[in-house]
Amino acid sequence: MSAALLDELFDAVSWQELEQVHDAADKALVALSEPRVLGALWDRMAKDEVLRHSAENFNAFQKFVLHENDRTGLRLRLHVFSDRMVEEAHNHRASFSARVLRGGYRHFLYGNVEDVWGTEEAPARPLSPRFVQEQIPGLSYTLHHAFVHSTYALPGTVSLVVQGPRVRPSFRIYDLAKGVTRTRVGAGREAGTQEAGERRLDPAELAAVRATLTEQGVLT
Repeated sequence: MSAALLDELFDAVSWQELEQVHDAADKALVALSEPRVLGALWDRMAKDEVLRHSAENFNAFQKFVLHENDRTGLRLRLHVFSDRMVEEAHNHRASFSARVLRGGYRHFLYGNVEDVWGTEEAPARPLSPRFVQEQIPGLSYTLHHAFVHSTYALPGTVSLVVQGPRVRPSFRIYDLAKGVTRTRVGAGREAGTQEAGERRLDPAELAAVRATLTEQGVLT
């Protein structure tokens, strides 16, 4: 499956219908996670100035945008987790489907952000998980943008993500240790760093990550 076929597959999918999204994403993620296909997508990303500029380091993982459809807002992202454990929960700006390719993580679900905290300005309240699962290679899931969750990944965990159109201008991040929340806005609304450890990745770093993923057999 190519990026063009990914777009075609999702053209008939409503992101308001999560079962449709999950069924389409499950097919796409299986095909796109084949090492040869994933390697070709990576190399395409590395040669594309816009996609390459989207490669970022965050406090617990690195994010690589392998494909983006400007018309529909569909994105294909690869996440590579570090060995740093960050105790945070958050919702998202867009609904998404994810498939673990390597490693795994413990996944906690808490509830819709409006039910958990109310408005964006509402004070934080302690979180208690309503669902806990182990996410392992070969399994995928689909999450609505309003749902608050947290993940505790094994070092070197890799996941492939199909992200839908962004429908929220911001999302809330809850510090589980301090019991406070902060708001992160989209890159289009805020220039520069918003989070500790956040920065763009340079071409040398991209090459190093590719070498590691090749050695691990994630891509070829």
